[in-house]
Amino acid sequence: MVLKNESDYEKASERIEEIYGAKSGTPEKKELEELLKAVKAYEDDFVKMLRENDL
Repeated sequence: MVLKNESDYEKASERIEEIYGAKSGTPEKKELEELLKAVKAYEDDFVKMLRENDL
């Protein structure tokens, strides 16, 4: 899963809030893990972009 823009990021963040605390072995837990990875990657890319613009 790749978040391409801020809208995707916001939707993913909202969904994380909805399913946070999902039990292990459930589809929601797998979805939560994928969303968390995608959000982290998006945030890392955003921070990298900000740092590059500061140079």
